[in-house]
Amino acid sequence: MSADDETMTNGQALTDEEIVADYDVRSPASRTLLTVVGTILVVAVVAGVVLGISILMRSTTTTTSDIDLSGSAQVVIDAGESDLRIVQGDSDVVRIKASITSGLRKTDFRIGRRDDRIKIVAGCQSWLNPGCGVDTTLEIPKGFPVVVRTTSGDVSVSDVTEGVLTIQSGSGDVRASGLALDELSVQTGTGNIRASFASQPFAVKATSREGDISATLAAGKRTYDVTATSESGDVSSSIDSDEDGDGFIRATTDSGDISLSRR
Repeated sequence: MSADDETMTNGQALTDEEIVADYDVRSPASRTLLTVVGTILVVAVVAGVVLGISILMRSTTTTTSDIDLSGSAQVVIDAGESDLRIVQGDSDVVRIKASITSGLRKTDFRIGRRDDRIKIVAGCQSWLNPGCGVDTTLEIPKGFPVVVRTTSGDVSVSDVTEGVLTIQSGSGDVRASGLALDELSVQTGTGNIRASFASQPFAVKATSREGDISATLAAGKRTYDVTATSESGDVSSSIDSDEDGDGFIRATTDSGDISLSRR
């Protein structure tokens, strides 16, 4: 081997195979670099294998549970992180329909009841189970007072008639349409609130710490005492306020915008 084909380090000759991008592969820095790169490659390969297996094992099951409310004055539903869709159902029964998607690991879904309180527990490890989750539909009794609570799940409501519906969400959005109920009360932490009514309600109460509030009421003879306040957002209302009105609207947010209107 000629002098041009060798590199001297600490008095020892290194061959071309021991020189990688001008770094001595036997130096501590080079060994650390190669270890880190190797670890990243192994993790990427393992993650790819897990992802592929999870996709191949993905499956969806459906379940329906009927909860009899005979003798109850109201029902409170704690849904945790679950996204919910609320629709009109039969009298004296809460029907919970769930579409449960699992992958490499089974998605957790449980329903429990104590007195007038129903608890829904749902969750999955999305990093191990891409696309996993639970789509839950609540069919609530007509005219029955219902309270729904979530921590971070979104709530959508459609075509609910009569009764009083209360929704409390930590960070999820609340969207409601086609409502013909007597009273809607919604409270969120950072989620937006959007509601539209097919008929005039008696009362609308919407409160958010950081979210926007939008409510569209049906035309009619009922007048409202309207209060709409936002500390830093814009407020617009085309609904005239009447202190002697036979209904009331309360919309309050700390930093979101408020929009109130009639059709």
